[in-house]
Amino acid sequence: MTKKKQLIVERVIVIKIRSFITMIGFIILILLLGGCQQINKNNITNSDNKDEKIIEQAKATAIKHLKAEYELEVEITGEKKLPDYIAQKVIFEGNVVGNKEQHFSITVNYTTNETSNFGMSPELVEMIKTEGYEPFDKEKTTNR
Repeated sequence: MTKKKQLIVERVIVIKIRSFITMIGFIILILLLGGCQQINKNNITNSDNKDEKIIEQAKATAIKHLKAEYELEVEITGEKKLPDYIAQKVIFEGNVVGNKEQHFSITVNYTTNETSNFGMSPELVEMIKTEGYEPFDKEKTTNR
């Protein structure tokens, strides 16, 4: 074989080896990215399950508080969990069962199970007052 043909064969072999190495590199990159995607998906799923448990526990706390404090049967119609870096709280909206005009919002700290920021519609305030409760001054509650 002549020297020229030998150089051509060597270049073809080098090109094939480089192509093979590049292809292997792309396959490894795809596998790594796919694995990271799966890990991220699992973390999101675990986080969603954790948030659902937190919301359910906080919802039970809110319903129990309103039942104990004002003897209200309520339904929760909306919830929003605040990001952990802001506060460990869930904000709920709802209404008295059977009366959508008597609506409220309440915040529950899910680490301490304490309620706060109880906001009421004027219709709910009036209903609570007719039941003998003073919603804005716990010491003036007459029905307990």
